Amino acid sequence: MIKKQHTQLSILDGAFSRRNKRSRSDNLLASIDKFVDWTPLVEQCTVMFKKSNRGRPTIPIIFSLKCLFIQFLYGLSEPALEDALIDRLSFQRFLGISFDEQIPDFTTIWKFKARLINHQLYNQFFETIIDQLESKNLILKKGTLIDATIVQSSRRPRKEKPGSDETKDSSQKDQDASHVQKGKKTFYGYKGHIGVDQGTNIIRKKIFTTASPHDSQQREKLICGDEASVFADKAYDNDAVKRDLRKRGIYYGILDKGRRGRPLSKSQKKRNKKKSQIRNAVERPFAHFKNLYGYTRTKYLTLERNDLHFTFLCIIHNVRRGIALCA
Repeated sequence: MIKKQHTQLSILDGAFSRRNKRSRSDNLLASIDKFVDWTPLVEQCTVMFKKSNRGRPTIPIIFSLKCLFIQFLYGLSEPALEDALIDRLSFQRFLGISFDEQIPDFTTIWKFKARLINHQLYNQFFETIIDQLESKNLILKKGTLIDATIVQSSRRPRKEKPGSDETKDSSQKDQDASHVQKGKKTFYGYKGHIGVDQGTNIIRKKIFTTASPHDSQQREKLICGDEASVFADKAYDNDAVKRDLRKRGIYYGILDKGRRGRPLSKSQKKRNKKKSQIRNAVERPFAHFKNLYGYTRTKYLTLERNDLHFTFLCIIHNVRRGIALCA
């Protein structure tokens, strides 16, 4: 049974609401709350719960959704999120919790995330936010900028000693992560792939994979099909894709790659330099993930949970871009 949101303010809520001065976090959360249409997101979550009047009612779905926004926006663990909700008035105001209501337990948020993973609803959330941005005419479709970033696992693999039990502490090992070599360095973790709208930096496509597959394997999934051009670095270069995009009237802005016995000409190098100036904008979302949200390593041990984390970062980025563009 799903509990309904309590909308009536208490006397203490009314006293605090008369404050004129608000924190920057309060203003940011208020703008997010105003910008996002939460109704379709809540409706998508109803399939996760059985319709029944028996048992203890769960917290309102919108509380759980907003808790995830707070958690990933500020890089909090579930226990830290619970403590922050108890202490910070701005978080309580964003959720719409009055002073006479109980703060959600951190295990409730953990179970809610598990439900989202089982039903793959977080991908629907991403598409819903894209639809809301498109309804506001915020997506230009001038071009798509494609790139990927390596996200290292928080648990590095250990070399097993001869005669040791390999099953010991297997639950603490990141079994889904894999190795990839970039330059002379070897990384162990995952990759986040995005397709960004040129001119707005809105992420229109996102994919989260283990680290070992080559970036180019996700190229077709990151092309929307309604853009006027596609830009990416030379790792995505492919002659067959070039011919296909040109047939569809899409400008091929992927950097040319030199091959054995066929080095790049001066004109190709000059074109690559111009294309790079446009393509470089795709790196800004990744910079925001790392600098603003502390997303330098994964925080979970499975592909699905890390995928949910990456997806919500993309959603939060798109919402903040939408707010900035409307302003």
